This record gives sequence, C-alpha cells and structure tokens, in this order.
Amino acid sequence: MDEFVFKKPLFGKDVEIVIYDMDDELAQEVAYKSYVEGLRLSSIFNFYDEKSELSTLNKNRKMRVSDELIALLDIAKEFYILTDGKYDVSLGKAIMQRKKGLKEPAQKTGEETLQEDARCSFKNIIMEGNNVTLNHKDVLIDLGSIAKGFIVEKMAKVLEDEGVVCGLVDGRGDIRIFGDATQNIGIQHPRKKDELIASINVADCAIATSGDYNQYVGSFEHSHIINSMDFSSITVVAPDLTIADALATALFVSNNVEILERYKNAKVMTIDKDMNIQYYNGFEEVL
Repeated sequence: MDEFVFKKPLFGKDVEIVIYDMDDELAQEVAYKSYVEGLRLSSIFNFYDEKSELSTLNKNRKMRVSDELIALLDIAKEFYILTDGKYDVSLGKAIMQRKKGLKEPAQKTGEETLQEDARCSFKNIIMEGNNVTLNHKDVLIDLGSIAKGFIVEKMAKVLEDEGVVCGLVDGRGDIRIFGDATQNIGIQHPRKKDELIASINVADCAIATSGDYNQYVGSFEHSHIINSMDFSSITVVAPDLTIADALATALFVSNNVEILERYKNAKVMTIDKDMNIQYYNGFEEVL
C-alpha cells in the first residue's frame, strides 16, 4: 500500500497526516487542506493564543461565539454533569497555575492552593444559544482536554470529503484512523520512558490517551491534570475522537467507570498507579 506522509507544526509540535493509495501531488493538496482546517480550529480553541476566540471570550466575559466553540462547550457540560463536576473546563486559572508550577518547581502546586484561587465551576458558564457569559471572576475556560480531539476529527473529515479512502491523522497521540486498513498503535508505559505497555490493532476508529507522565513536577501526583485520582494512564478507542478525548480525561479525574454504561461503543483500558490494568467494553479484543 503506497503511503504519503505530511507533517506540519500544530499542537505545540507536529501533526502527522498519512494518506494511502493516492497520487502524491493530489495527496499533498488534500493534506494541506486538512492542515489549514486544523490551523483554523486551533485559532478558535487555543487557550494560550491571546488572539484566539476562546481567549477573547475569557477576556471579554460575554460574547456571541462560533458554532464550533458552543459545540465543544455543550460536550464539556455533558461530561461535567456525568462526573458530578470533576471534569470542569472552567478551571483554566487553576490549570495555568499548575502548569506554571511544572515550569517553576519552587512554586506551591498543592490542590489546596489551586482550589483557593479558583472557586468557580462550569455552572458559572451561562450559554444561551451561541451567547456565552462568564459570571464569575475566576472562570477561565480551558478546552485543552477536548479541543485537540475535536480538531483532529475535523481534519480527518476534510480528508474523507476530499476523496481519501484510507488514512489517519495523528495529533500528538490523539489519533483518528479511517478506512479499512488495520493500524498497529503502541501505548506508552506510564512509568518506563520509551517502552510500550501494550499495542492495539485497529481500523476506522479514534484513539485517545490521558496520562500523568508527560507533564509533572517532583512526582506523578503533581501532574498537569487537575483533580487526577487513582489512574496513571487511560486509553480510549471509540468511533469519535472528540468523545474519546473527553472520556479519557473524564475517567481520569472522576474514577467513575460507571459512565462507560453511557458510552458502550467506547473500549477502554485503565492503568492505576500500581500498574494494575483493567479492560472495559471489550478493549481486550483490539490488543
């Protein structure tokens, strides 16, 4: 099977687009269209870009937002409810403080400090149609736990709409595969760098992993994930990458695997801090 690979900067590193069995010139053209869509969506959701739509909302506190932004807020609200408030995209202020602590270990990064500085919740995000109001001074919306999955999903759709029958988009670990070709995907060991703990064989699906091992200070307990509980890594295989991305984080912060009853088409592997592995909804079928 002929393979065309396209790499460009996105999500802080590179996004990789792979297209199978297509003329290289045409593949280059459609891959670039997909990449442009990724850039457009990133300009909406980028928490750290002062010119992004999300940053403008966080600054202005009240505005009419795009359909894409309201769609992600609707999904985030659903997971906020499912996890009894554990999954909360309003805590951008606490997330910024946590990430600052990752860069400056001398800073306090305990949960007590974070909670003192952010007493808001998703309930302080008021949505009326496409009009959004942030009615608490501490609300800063950060969609980092869901936006990348949404963007990669939309990038893959561009490829399919342009006639690509088989391929994938890899956004730094959030992967959308489409077509009949089976792909072998490695899952990183959460405690052994450059070692895999498992590999899966999948086709026409989305894969997302949430873990405490990429960004932390001192110990894995002080990772970049706010409200993290007993897990070190969670991998989700599902039909849609937006849901897979959000579900991986929602499980990580809530410990509530009962929410998988609502997402029976999502196969899940959890690894706790003692490296015990559990499979849900038939994940072992793809190992």
